[in-house]
Amino acid sequence: MRIMTTAIYELTAKQIEKGFQEKDESIIEKETDYILSRMIRLMLQLFPDKIKAISFEKSEIHWDVNYLLSEKNHKNLNKWLLRMKGISMPPSDEDFGKLKVDLENWYYQLTGGDLLLEYRTEYLLTPKQACELMGISRTTLNKYIQQGLEISDTDSHKKIPRYVIELWKDPVYAIRMQMLVQEKKRLRQSTEQRLHEINKELKELNKKYKTESIFEAFADFNGDEMNDPTDYYIWKDLLEEKEDILK
Repeated sequence: MRIMTTAIYELTAKQIEKGFQEKDESIIEKETDYILSRMIRLMLQLFPDKIKAISFEKSEIHWDVNYLLSEKNHKNLNKWLLRMKGISMPPSDEDFGKLKVDLENWYYQLTGGDLLLEYRTEYLLTPKQACELMGISRTTLNKYIQQGLEISDTDSHKKIPRYVIELWKDPVYAIRMQMLVQEKKRLRQSTEQRLHEINKELKELNKKYKTESIFEAFADFNGDEMNDPTDYYIWKDLLEEKEDILK
């Protein structure tokens, strides 16, 4: 399968630069829509064994204009272009997971809505199967689900996409999944509901590390050299969000 010709890649890259240099919203919107649509089609073409369909939470897309015209989106458009050009064939299950998480994150930033993936039944695991593959208890799995591990809303007992088994071991993507879930909760809950949930999550971290101080819990924390920095970043973000709410 040919992902993208050099000519189309160069033309798209030029249009993106032109749009941002001239601050032309119509060009930026057109190229953003093109790359987003192309990535969705690509996901369906590359992973027919994993997903049946991709749909949108809302029937009509409404761009967040501030994000659309931002430098962050500018960088993301160029990154997605390079990504499309450099996809290895055949893509692995890990490739699928990373593309899915990053595309969902980008779409959410662009629109505030969700991308909805309909998985193949054979690509979903039961909670028992997931626990066995991850080497964890059902209680731990439920905790991970609360933090952001994806479950699929189906009528069967199979609810957990296989990609999360490997991706949850990757600190970078485990954090990305969790932070996206937390961001959605933050926007969709009342202030009181969110504060209650933050306090509950902080209490669980206090209990786990037997201290109420993040500094004591991670006194030996040494940047990215830590084997699993997930809890550190979650704790830090929860404290910052709580401070913002209280202010």
